[in-house]
Amino acid sequence: MFNRAVAQKKILDGVSFDIKPGETLALVGESGCGKTVLVRTILGIEEKTSGTILYCGKDVDDMSGAEKRRMLRNTQLIFQDTAGALHPRMSIRESVEEPLILSGVKDAKKRENVIEDVFRQIGLDTSYLSRFPHQISGGQCQRVVIARCLVLNPQLIFADEPILALDVSLQAQIINILMDLQEYKGISIFLVAHDLAVVRQIANEIMIMYLGTIVESASSTELYANAKHPYTKVLLKAAPSITKGVKNKRFDLDLKPGDTPDASRLPAGCPFSTRCVYADGLCEKQKPKPVLVSEGHTVMCHKWDQLD
Repeated sequence: MFNRAVAQKKILDGVSFDIKPGETLALVGESGCGKTVLVRTILGIEEKTSGTILYCGKDVDDMSGAEKRRMLRNTQLIFQDTAGALHPRMSIRESVEEPLILSGVKDAKKRENVIEDVFRQIGLDTSYLSRFPHQISGGQCQRVVIARCLVLNPQLIFADEPILALDVSLQAQIINILMDLQEYKGISIFLVAHDLAVVRQIANEIMIMYLGTIVESASSTELYANAKHPYTKVLLKAAPSITKGVKNKRFDLDLKPGDTPDASRLPAGCPFSTRCVYADGLCEKQKPKPVLVSEGHTVMCHKWDQLD
Protein backbone atom coordinates (compact mmCIF):
# COMPACT_ATOMS: atom_id res chain seq x y z
CA MET A 1 0.00 0.00 0.00
CA PHE A 2 2.94 2.32 0.61
CA ASN A 3 4.25 1.97 -2.96
CA ARG A 4 0.99 2.66 -4.74
CA ALA A 5 1.24 5.36 -7.45
CA VAL A 6 -1.47 7.98 -6.97
CA ALA A 7 -0.81 10.13 -10.04
CA GLN A 8 1.68 10.74 -12.82
CA LYS A 9 3.22 14.18 -13.25
CA LYS A 10 4.74 15.28 -16.54
CA ILE A 11 7.27 17.88 -15.40
CA LEU A 12 8.98 18.42 -18.78
CA ASP A 13 7.31 17.98 -22.14
CA GLY A 14 9.11 18.10 -25.49
CA VAL A 15 11.92 20.41 -24.34
CA SER A 16 14.64 20.69 -27.00
CA PHE A 17 17.46 23.23 -27.38
CA ASP A 18 21.17 23.76 -28.07
CA ILE A 19 23.67 25.62 -25.91
CA LYS A 20 26.21 27.27 -28.19
CA PRO A 21 29.90 27.67 -27.22
CA GLY A 22 30.66 31.00 -25.55
CA GLU A 23 27.04 32.15 -25.35
CA THR A 24 24.43 32.52 -22.61
CA LEU A 25 21.10 30.75 -22.97
CA ALA A 26 18.47 31.91 -20.47
CA LEU A 27 15.48 29.85 -19.34
CA VAL A 28 12.72 32.03 -17.91
CA GLY A 29 9.48 31.00 -16.23
CA GLU A 30 7.57 31.22 -12.98
CA SER A 31 8.38 29.11 -9.94
CA GLY A 32 7.38 25.46 -10.28
CA CYS A 33 7.36 25.34 -14.09
CA GLY A 34 10.22 22.80 -14.29
CA LYS A 35 13.34 24.95 -14.72
CA THR A 36 15.38 23.39 -11.93
CA VAL A 37 14.21 19.88 -12.82
CA LEU A 38 15.52 20.44 -16.35
CA VAL A 39 18.96 21.45 -15.06
CA ARG A 40 19.09 18.52 -12.63
CA THR A 41 18.07 16.12 -15.41
CA ILE A 42 20.76 17.39 -17.78
CA LEU A 43 23.40 16.92 -15.08
CA GLY A 44 22.14 13.43 -14.19
CA ILE A 45 20.90 14.37 -10.71
CA GLU A 46 17.35 13.48 -11.80
CA GLU A 47 16.68 10.46 -14.03
CA LYS A 48 14.96 11.20 -17.34
CA THR A 49 12.14 8.94 -18.53
CA SER A 50 12.69 9.63 -22.23
CA GLY A 51 14.68 11.80 -24.60
CA THR A 52 18.37 12.27 -25.38
CA ILE A 53 21.05 14.50 -23.88
CA LEU A 54 24.02 15.19 -26.14
CA TYR A 55 27.33 16.63 -24.98
CA CYS A 56 29.65 17.75 -27.79
CA GLY A 57 27.56 15.62 -30.14
CA LYS A 58 27.72 12.41 -28.09
CA ASP A 59 24.82 10.77 -26.26
CA VAL A 60 25.48 10.94 -22.52
CA ASP A 61 23.93 7.48 -22.06
CA ASP A 62 26.58 5.99 -24.39
CA MET A 63 29.55 7.56 -22.60
CA SER A 64 32.08 5.56 -20.65
CA GLY A 65 32.74 6.31 -17.00
CA ALA A 66 35.83 8.38 -17.86
CA GLU A 67 33.92 10.38 -20.48
CA LYS A 68 31.13 11.15 -18.03
CA ARG A 69 33.60 12.30 -15.41
CA ARG A 70 35.25 14.57 -17.99
CA MET A 71 31.86 15.97 -18.97
CA LEU A 72 30.88 16.64 -15.34
CA ARG A 73 34.21 18.36 -14.73
CA ASN A 74 33.54 20.63 -17.71
CA THR A 75 29.92 21.34 -16.68
CA GLN A 76 29.56 23.02 -13.31
CA LEU A 77 26.46 24.09 -11.37
CA ILE A 78 25.79 27.26 -9.38
CA PHE A 79 23.16 26.13 -6.92
CA GLN A 80 19.98 28.07 -6.22
CA ASP A 81 20.47 27.73 -2.45
CA THR A 82 23.97 29.09 -1.93
CA ALA A 83 23.84 28.74 1.85
CA GLY A 84 22.98 25.05 1.54
CA ALA A 85 25.63 24.54 -1.14
CA LEU A 86 28.47 25.26 1.30
CA HIS A 87 29.23 22.85 4.15
CA PRO A 88 28.84 24.79 7.42
CA ARG A 89 31.79 22.99 9.05
CA MET A 90 34.19 23.47 6.16
CA SER A 91 36.17 26.67 5.73
CA ILE A 92 35.84 28.60 2.49
CA ARG A 93 39.30 27.34 1.48
CA GLU A 94 38.27 23.72 2.06
CA SER A 95 35.04 24.14 0.09
CA VAL A 96 36.76 25.73 -2.91
CA GLU A 97 39.74 23.37 -2.80
CA GLU A 98 37.67 20.17 -2.60
CA PRO A 99 36.83 19.97 -6.35
CA LEU A 100 40.54 20.27 -7.19
CA ILE A 101 41.44 17.46 -4.79
CA LEU A 102 38.66 15.22 -6.14
CA SER A 103 39.77 15.90 -9.71
CA GLY A 104 43.30 14.70 -8.93
CA VAL A 105 45.31 17.91 -8.45
CA LYS A 106 47.80 16.66 -5.85
CA ASP A 107 50.18 19.63 -5.77
CA ALA A 108 49.04 21.83 -2.84
CA LYS A 109 50.92 24.87 -4.19
CA LYS A 110 49.21 24.51 -7.57
CA ARG A 111 45.81 24.30 -5.85
CA GLU A 112 46.63 27.43 -3.88
CA ASN A 113 47.62 29.37 -7.02
CA VAL A 114 44.42 28.33 -8.81
CA ILE A 115 42.24 29.41 -5.87
CA GLU A 116 43.97 32.78 -5.51
CA ASP A 117 43.67 33.43 -9.24
CA VAL A 118 39.94 32.61 -9.20
CA PHE A 119 39.33 34.83 -6.17
CA ARG A 120 40.92 37.73 -8.05
CA GLN A 121 38.58 37.05 -10.99
CA ILE A 122 35.46 37.26 -8.82
CA GLY A 123 36.67 40.26 -6.81
CA LEU A 124 36.90 38.54 -3.42
CA ASP A 125 39.86 39.01 -1.08
CA THR A 126 41.79 35.85 -0.21
CA SER A 127 41.45 36.70 3.49
CA TYR A 128 37.95 35.18 3.27
CA LEU A 129 39.47 31.74 2.65
CA SER A 130 39.95 31.16 6.38
CA ARG A 131 36.34 32.01 7.23
CA PHE A 132 33.26 29.79 7.42
CA PRO A 133 29.97 30.24 5.52
CA HIS A 134 28.15 31.77 8.50
CA GLN A 135 30.87 34.45 8.77
CA ILE A 136 30.28 35.93 5.31
CA SER A 137 27.31 37.66 3.62
CA GLY A 138 24.91 36.18 1.08
CA GLY A 139 26.61 37.98 -1.79
CA GLN A 140 30.02 36.71 -0.68
CA CYS A 141 28.60 33.18 -0.37
CA GLN A 142 27.39 33.42 -3.96
CA ARG A 143 30.86 34.48 -5.13
CA VAL A 144 32.41 31.56 -3.27
CA VAL A 145 30.03 29.14 -5.01
CA ILE A 146 31.02 30.67 -8.36
CA ALA A 147 34.69 30.35 -7.40
CA ARG A 148 34.20 26.68 -6.61
CA CYS A 149 32.89 26.21 -10.16
CA LEU A 150 35.72 28.17 -11.78
CA VAL A 151 38.63 26.31 -10.17
CA LEU A 152 37.99 23.43 -12.59
CA ASN A 153 38.02 25.79 -15.60
CA PRO A 154 34.67 24.53 -16.97
CA GLN A 155 33.33 24.97 -20.49
CA LEU A 156 29.70 25.26 -19.39
CA ILE A 157 28.09 26.64 -16.23
CA PHE A 158 24.50 26.03 -15.18
CA ALA A 159 23.40 28.98 -13.04
CA ASP A 160 20.14 28.12 -11.27
CA GLU A 161 18.60 31.40 -10.06
CA PRO A 162 22.05 32.69 -9.01
CA ILE A 163 20.73 36.05 -7.72
CA LEU A 164 17.42 34.92 -6.22
CA ALA A 165 18.06 35.93 -2.61
CA LEU A 166 20.27 38.97 -3.22
CA ASP A 167 19.46 42.67 -3.15
CA VAL A 168 19.59 44.76 -6.31
CA SER A 169 23.19 45.98 -5.98
CA LEU A 170 24.51 42.46 -5.34
CA GLN A 171 22.43 41.11 -8.23
CA ALA A 172 24.20 43.53 -10.56
CA GLN A 173 27.61 42.41 -9.25
CA ILE A 174 26.87 38.71 -9.82
CA ILE A 175 25.47 39.37 -13.31
CA ASN A 176 28.62 41.39 -14.15
CA ILE A 177 30.79 38.47 -13.01
CA LEU A 178 28.87 36.07 -15.25
CA MET A 179 29.13 38.49 -18.18
CA ASP A 180 32.91 38.75 -17.68
CA LEU A 181 33.21 34.95 -17.62
CA GLN A 182 31.38 34.76 -20.91
CA GLU A 183 33.37 37.55 -22.56
CA TYR A 184 36.90 36.89 -21.35
CA LYS A 185 36.96 33.14 -20.71
CA GLY A 186 34.51 32.00 -23.41
CA ILE A 187 32.41 30.01 -20.94
CA SER A 188 28.92 28.99 -22.03
CA ILE A 189 26.22 29.76 -19.46
CA PHE A 190 22.77 28.23 -19.01
CA LEU A 191 21.00 30.82 -16.85
CA VAL A 192 17.77 29.98 -15.05
CA ALA A 193 15.62 32.91 -13.91
CA HIS A 194 12.00 33.96 -13.40
CA ASP A 195 12.43 37.64 -14.26
CA LEU A 196 13.00 38.81 -17.84
CA ALA A 197 14.58 42.03 -16.59
CA VAL A 198 17.40 40.03 -14.95
CA VAL A 199 18.47 38.22 -18.12
CA ARG A 200 18.15 41.19 -20.48
CA GLN A 201 21.83 42.23 -20.23
CA ILE A 202 23.50 38.85 -20.31
CA ALA A 203 21.47 36.43 -22.45
CA ASN A 204 22.09 35.83 -26.15
CA GLU A 205 19.10 33.52 -26.47
CA ILE A 206 16.00 33.26 -24.25
CA MET A 207 13.52 30.42 -23.79
CA ILE A 208 10.18 30.96 -22.06
CA MET A 209 8.88 27.93 -20.13
CA TYR A 210 5.36 27.32 -18.89
CA LEU A 211 4.33 24.04 -17.22
CA GLY A 212 7.40 22.24 -18.53
CA THR A 213 6.89 23.36 -22.13
CA ILE A 214 8.97 25.90 -24.08
CA VAL A 215 6.24 28.23 -25.35
CA GLU A 216 8.56 30.75 -27.02
CA SER A 217 12.25 31.04 -27.83
CA ALA A 218 14.22 33.73 -29.64
CA SER A 219 17.32 35.86 -29.47
CA SER A 220 17.31 38.37 -26.63
CA THR A 221 16.90 41.33 -28.98
CA GLU A 222 14.05 39.70 -30.89
CA LEU A 223 12.16 38.56 -27.81
CA TYR A 224 12.07 41.99 -26.15
CA ALA A 225 11.18 43.75 -29.40
CA ASN A 226 8.75 41.25 -30.89
CA ALA A 227 7.33 38.87 -28.27
CA LYS A 228 4.49 36.77 -29.66
CA HIS A 229 3.22 34.43 -26.95
CA PRO A 230 0.64 35.81 -24.46
CA TYR A 231 2.61 34.37 -21.53
CA THR A 232 5.82 36.08 -22.67
CA LYS A 233 3.93 39.37 -22.85
CA VAL A 234 2.61 38.85 -19.32
CA LEU A 235 6.17 38.30 -18.10
CA LEU A 236 7.29 41.47 -19.88
CA LYS A 237 4.47 43.39 -18.22
CA ALA A 238 5.59 42.03 -14.85
CA ALA A 239 9.06 43.55 -15.33
CA PRO A 240 8.59 47.29 -14.61
CA SER A 241 12.17 48.13 -15.54
CA ILE A 242 11.42 46.94 -19.09
CA THR A 243 7.99 48.53 -19.56
CA LYS A 244 8.55 51.75 -17.63
CA GLY A 245 7.44 54.69 -19.75
CA VAL A 246 6.34 52.42 -22.59
CA LYS A 247 2.78 52.85 -23.88
CA ASN A 248 2.10 49.91 -26.12
CA LYS A 249 -0.95 47.68 -26.28
CA ARG A 250 1.23 44.59 -26.46
CA PHE A 251 1.90 45.04 -22.74
CA ASP A 252 -1.78 45.47 -21.84
CA LEU A 253 -2.26 41.79 -21.07
CA ASP A 254 -3.38 40.05 -17.93
CA LEU A 255 -4.19 36.56 -16.71
CA LYS A 256 -7.49 34.85 -16.10
CA PRO A 257 -8.26 34.46 -12.38
CA GLY A 258 -7.00 31.22 -10.90
CA ASP A 259 -3.83 29.28 -10.19
CA THR A 260 -1.41 27.44 -12.43
CA PRO A 261 -2.74 23.92 -13.14
CA ASP A 262 -1.23 21.01 -11.23
CA ALA A 263 1.35 19.00 -13.15
CA SER A 264 -0.72 15.83 -12.62
CA ARG A 265 -3.77 17.41 -14.28
CA LEU A 266 -2.44 19.31 -17.28
CA PRO A 267 -4.84 20.88 -19.80
CA ALA A 268 -5.58 18.74 -22.87
CA GLY A 269 -4.70 21.56 -25.26
CA CYS A 270 -2.38 24.52 -24.83
CA PRO A 271 -0.80 24.44 -21.37
CA PHE A 272 -1.49 28.17 -20.99
CA SER A 273 -5.17 27.95 -22.05
CA THR A 274 -6.55 27.98 -18.49
CA ARG A 275 -5.00 31.40 -17.81
CA CYS A 276 -4.89 32.99 -21.26
CA VAL A 277 -7.44 35.75 -21.92
CA TYR A 278 -7.42 34.88 -25.65
CA ALA A 279 -8.01 31.13 -25.28
CA ASP A 280 -10.97 29.57 -27.14
CA GLY A 281 -12.20 26.05 -27.84
CA LEU A 282 -9.31 25.20 -30.14
CA CYS A 283 -6.78 26.23 -27.50
CA GLU A 284 -8.50 24.09 -24.86
CA LYS A 285 -8.63 20.96 -27.03
CA GLN A 286 -5.54 21.01 -29.23
CA LYS A 287 -1.95 21.62 -28.17
CA PRO A 288 -0.25 24.05 -30.59
CA LYS A 289 2.87 23.06 -32.48
CA PRO A 290 6.01 25.24 -32.59
CA VAL A 291 5.79 27.82 -35.36
CA LEU A 292 8.84 29.52 -36.86
CA VAL A 293 7.96 33.23 -36.74
CA SER A 294 11.31 34.42 -38.06
CA GLU A 295 14.86 33.08 -38.12
CA GLY A 296 15.61 31.67 -34.68
CA HIS A 297 12.22 32.73 -33.27
CA THR A 298 9.65 30.01 -32.49
CA VAL A 299 6.33 30.23 -30.64
CA MET A 300 3.70 27.69 -29.53
CA CYS A 301 0.37 29.51 -29.84
CA HIS A 302 -2.67 29.14 -32.08
CA LYS A 303 -3.23 32.91 -32.09
CA TRP A 304 0.29 34.31 -32.17
CA ASP A 305 -0.36 36.28 -35.37
CA GLN A 306 -3.63 37.80 -34.10
CA LEU A 307 -2.43 39.46 -30.90
CA ASP A 308 -0.44 42.53 -32.02
